[in-house]
This record gives sequence, C-alpha cells and structure tokens, in this order.
Amino acid sequence: MDRAQPAYADLEIRILERRPEGYPVELSLDTGQEFPRGHLSFDILPWQPSSQPDLDGERLFAWFASDGAIRQAWTAARHACPRCRVRLRIDDRAPELQALPWELLAEHTAASPALCLAASDATPFSRYLTGTWQPGNAVLQRPLRLLAAIAAPQDLADLGLPSLDANAELEVLRQAAQGLELEITPFPVDQNQPCTLSALEAELRKGYHILHVIAHGMLDERTGQAYLVLADENNTAVPVAGTAVAGVLARHMSGGAAAPANQLRLVYLDACLSAAQAPSGAQAPGGAHSGSGLRSVLRGLAPSLVQAGVPAVMAMQTEVRVDTSKALRSTFYASLLQQGCVDVAANAARSAVLTAGLPDYGAPVLYMRLRQGRLLGTRGRVLGDQGDNFWSTLLANIADGECTPFLGSGVTHGLLPSADELAQVLSEEFHYPFASTDLPRVAQFVGVTDNRRLRRRLQQRMVEGFKRRMGLMQEPQDGQAALSAVAANAKWAAASRQSIEGELHGILAELNLPLYITTNSDNFLQLALEQRLGKPVRSVAVDWRKPLQLDAARPHFDFDPPASAGDPVVLQLFGSDADLLSLVVTEDDYLDYLARIARDFEYLLPTSVHAALASTTLLFLGYRLEDLDLKVILRGLLPKLDLERWGMLHVAVQVEDTPEDPARQREMVQYLERYFSRSKIDVYWGSTQQFVADLHARWQEYRAAAVRVA
Repeated sequence: MDRAQPAYADLEIRILERRPEGYPVELSLDTGQEFPRGHLSFDILPWQPSSQPDLDGERLFAWFASDGAIRQAWTAARHACPRCRVRLRIDDRAPELQALPWELLAEHTAASPALCLAASDATPFSRYLTGTWQPGNAVLQRPLRLLAAIAAPQDLADLGLPSLDANAELEVLRQAAQGLELEITPFPVDQNQPCTLSALEAELRKGYHILHVIAHGMLDERTGQAYLVLADENNTAVPVAGTAVAGVLARHMSGGAAAPANQLRLVYLDACLSAAQAPSGAQAPGGAHSGSGLRSVLRGLAPSLVQAGVPAVMAMQTEVRVDTSKALRSTFYASLLQQGCVDVAANAARSAVLTAGLPDYGAPVLYMRLRQGRLLGTRGRVLGDQGDNFWSTLLANIADGECTPFLGSGVTHGLLPSADELAQVLSEEFHYPFASTDLPRVAQFVGVTDNRRLRRRLQQRMVEGFKRRMGLMQEPQDGQAALSAVAANAKWAAASRQSIEGELHGILAELNLPLYITTNSDNFLQLALEQRLGKPVRSVAVDWRKPLQLDAARPHFDFDPPASAGDPVVLQLFGSDADLLSLVVTEDDYLDYLARIARDFEYLLPTSVHAALASTTLLFLGYRLEDLDLKVILRGLLPKLDLERWGMLHVAVQVEDTPEDPARQREMVQYLERYFSRSKIDVYWGSTQQFVADLHARWQEYRAAAVRVA
C-alpha cells in the first residue's frame, strides 16, 4: 500500500508571453475554483540578486503579488487549499522569466513569517513543462538502478575549473544512498578512464532509472548555449553542448532500448557550478567551487533534457557549496524512496539545506513533466484464496481474452471532479439542508425539485472540471455540451497519454480485451481504444429505463458483429451522457436500477455479456466499498451468476483511505475478506492507480517473456 500521504490540490501558475500591459498570469486549481487573469510588471527585470536569499525571496513574492488580481487569486487559492502542489508553467516565449530564482519565492502574510514555498512540506514546487512525449508510469522495481556518471578529466584547471576527486564524489553519493533501495553503478568503473558522451550513451542502454551526473556545467552568455564538461578519449576536458546531451537522451528515451521496468525516469545534474573567479583562485567559503570564463548556470540544459523526454530533471541554478551538495543528495533520495514524489523530495532537500543554515537552499531547480510528481510507486498485496497464483492466473486470462474490466468513478481521478466534489458543489448551490453529503443523496434532494436541471448542472460541472484539469479554454457553449463530445473534440486520448503519468484508460486499452464495462457516463475508455486501434469503437449504453413489451416474448439480443479483441465494445452499464435521463444518479435511480436488474437481468443485457460475466475474470477498478455503483453490481448482477461453476479469479480493488493504525488495518483486511469472499472475489490491497501500474508492468513483462519463448 502507498504510504499514507496527505492529499495535495493542484495549483498551476501559468505565465504567458509578454504583452504591452505585462506578463499575463493565470492561476487554476483542480478543485473547481476560477480566478481572474492578472499581469506581472517588468519592474523586476533584469534580476539583480542580493547577498541575502531570504530577502530576495520576499522581494520576488512582493513583485508577484503586486497585481491586485494575482494577489486576490493567490490568497483565495491558498485559503481554499493550504496543501497544494505548485506547478510553475512559464511560456516558451518568455524565457527571460526562467532566469528568475523562483525557488526562493517566500510567501509573506501579516499573520505569519515569510515561508519559502519550494522548501515547505505543504507546497511541493516545480517548474512544469509540457510536450509531445509520454510521461510513463511510476517505477515499481526495487532497488532503483542509479548510474553515477562522474566526469573528472585531468586538465579542468585549463578551463579555470577546480579538479574533481571521482572516488571521493562516489563515496559521498554512496553514503547518501546508505540504507536506501538504491543500486549505484559508477561510470566509468575505472576512474582513470574518460567519461565521454558516446561511452555514457552506450552505458545507458543497459537500463537505469536514474542518471546522476557529477560534473561541471557552463553557460555561454553570448550564445545562450549550455555545456556539460565531460571528457574525450584522452581524458581531456571537453565542454559538450547541452543540445548534444539532450540529443543522446532523446534517442535513448524514444528508442526503447531498456526494458520497460528500467526506463530512465530522473536525471540529477549534480554539477559543480561556478561563478566568478575567486580572487586567489581558491575555493569559495564552505568549499564552493569557483571558476572563470563561461558562466556556470544549467538553466538551459535542464529543461532541454525534459524536452528530450526525461520525466524529471533536478539541476542547480547557482554555485553550490560542497556541504550543501551532500545535504541535498542524502535528503532528496531518502525522501524520494519514502514518498515516491520527485517534487516532494525536492522540497525536502531544500528544507534540509535551509534548516542547516546554508545560504544556497534556492539553488536546486526541479523541471518536470509529471502533473502529480509521482515518480515511484509501490505494489499492493492480494487478499483471498489465489495467493501466489493471483498474478499468473490474471495475466494468463488477459492473454486469452478471458477478462472483463468494470470501471468505476475512481479511474477518472485527476480527470473529473470527484463524487464528493460534485456533491459539495450541489449542496452549496441548491442549499442542501442535511448532514450527509454523498452524491446520490444530494442528487435525490435536487432531483425531486428539478430532475432535468440536476442532470444538466452535473454535466456542466463535469465539463468545466475536465477542461480545467486538461488546461483547455472554457467556452460559452460548454454549458450545453456533453462531456463525451468535449473529450472527443479535444482529442483527449492522445493528449492525456502525453501529459498524464500512468493514464489508466490507455493502459487498459492495451490489454486487447473484447469487452469493457463501465458505470461511468464518460467516453474516455472508448477514445483510448480508438487511439490504440486507429478506428471507431462501439459504445453501447444499457437502456434500463425502456419498458419491455409485456404482450410479446422478451427478446434476447447481442452485439452485431460480436465483440472481439480487434472490434471491442464498451458497455455503459449506468447509461450515457448522450441521454442525461438515462444516467443513474439519484438514490431512487439506484433502487429502480437494482429492481430492474433483479427482474429483467436476462433480457436487459446482451447475451454475450451474460457469458462474459459468468465465465471470465471480473476486474473491478475504481470502486469504494461505500459506492452504490459497486453495491448494485454485487447485489444485483453477481447473484445471477454461477461464479463457483467456472472457478474464475475475480478481483476487487480497495480504493484510498486506509487507516494508519495497524490494528484497524487488520480489522479492515478481515472485513474485506469476509465481504468479498461471498462473491468469490479476491481483494488487491492498494489503490486503483497502484493496481493499474502494477498490472501494466507485469503485463509488459509477461508479453516480453511470451515473445522470447516464441
């Protein structure tokens, strides 16, 4: 199970291209709040740092909040979500703003002292970049494979750079990894050998999760070209252009040379950055390295590596003391292995440096393309009769096409407002008077007065939430638009695989199954299947409100043509947003649906669905125990099936909210085992996201093994 973590809201700050009135700034929360656009002035450019980073951070925040609209939006967002993931997204056409030390940004209020956002546990901070690459899935493998590339050529002094002791640097890194699930491979193995770019490229093909580079970095201010100081075949220092380094990583990320489990996920540029030449040529106080010539700033290199396809890059934007570098390494990796989120780890590392009283806490910069910062994952565990046979049985059934997924609302986490969020919105809008605020009850209250308005309002909120989470412009016509149409027009399937790490619908589409069943009203799975197959895919909604003709024989019907791996069908069990009145929303809807299933099960569903429900592995994803969707399935559908006759494996996924207390965990485990054993369902103890990531990794390994055998 994932270690219990407080939830973070997503706060994205978008700074757009320069206009005559300033830089437009937009703030957005994933919880539904909308804020007016503000503008940043040009007053702070060019940036002139002082010798006091804390005061620089306050000055930067004062400038950021000097616009009334921005200040109002920021205050409202922080009040609504004290714990929020802060993603700074700067337009490519405003590169001058990337040079600002945003990591020093210190929020100051009358009620509290200045708080450095990038060093706070409550505000994981990153510079967010978008692109056309896929961010990939969280790494489940342990230990993590780390390649420590140390460039220590013999003649660094000729470039005005201090020498590097490769063995000492490697030892410091190993000390930082002590007790952690990190497997460190030094490169080159013989430190007398050169660290060339071509040799590094060849080594990366062996498959590593993390590339940790210890070297000098430079930026030619005349050309804007970033350099990494590596070596040639004679172990002579060679400034290698950042474009060349990015090219190597772009080819590596796109070529699929490494096994899926060993894909590169993080580059840590532990560069000995230099500022101006010290007067005596000695090291700066505290052991910071000093140099001359090209200015040592890696702002240009780090984002270029992210643009090359690396999900996250940690780099230094100023000179860094040796003791700071040690503190950063140890805290960063410890936090990453514990929490799994790279932005949380970056904040923890800065906090450690700040607590130690070191002045360069703002030096580390995290560039990433992970919306939720999730770099590492953990595997759940299985409760039930299958035990060790669970995964082998499930994967074999998937390979044979004998698996039928059921998708609940949990699979749309991060895409749509949750049921709890929708219930809260409706409660406030329609003045819901009762204490219980689960969505079916709130919807029941609203629907009694105006059923059509209820459904239109829910649709509007879903569309608004979807567009906000996908960074799409809100349009006046959205009020009448169906979510399915909006998602299709936005080419959601392609866009989501490029921007959302571990996107569940795309992963499920890769399973190549004939039938998928969903209790959701969206068309995300249909679009994901169409993206994979390159052709239209059928989506069929159960017309549960349509009465059967009592004076005629109740007809059996089926898909025509039959569902198959090459021509799959998505069955929308609870209706489609093409007909809002068909959706199961209110308490009465659930009761009526349950009664209808109990009475007309045999004739309400296509004939082949009956067979799939009875003779394939049923895979329940995105449901909570308290969800009425799941209860209707368990009490309405499954009792109609002879599950014991076929002896198939069935899986339920327990979602979210696991108690931290071990005794309460044991009680919940026992309850789950008793509850689901009646339906012959095994429980995966973990979240939907965990399960799908685990399934995806194992499925890739299963297919690769099958190819080798063949």
